[in-house]
Amino acid sequence: MSNESPLEIVQNEHGSKAELAKKVFERLDHPEDEDERYELEYRIGTMSNRKLLRLWNAHELMEEKFGAKSELVDAIVDEKFPGGNDEYSDKISTFTVPRLLDLARQSGLVKQSEIGWRK
Repeated sequence: MSNESPLEIVQNEHGSKAELAKKVFERLDHPEDEDERYELEYRIGTMSNRKLLRLWNAHELMEEKFGAKSELVDAIVDEKFPGGNDEYSDKISTFTVPRLLDLARQSGLVKQSEIGWRK
């Protein structure tokens, strides 16, 4: 049995690349400026299937294990600094979800096998 390509996964699980791009865009933080928002939407729509799947799966994993981005940030800070660290928390709050999941992996909160675009 051969592995499915990213295109086949997108088509089987999400219907089309445009539908997956729309789902991913809805989950991301949007800039307030309308031009920047349209630029982000365009960039998401032109990403490769593999990158779209990685973003989608990162957000799915975050919601499944932590519930929300703020809870993921809190879990990372608690693991690295048991007494808390507001400056570190403020800094990593600006990170993307995949980058936060990488920090969580480094802290032992998630496994490497859970992060990625394949299920």
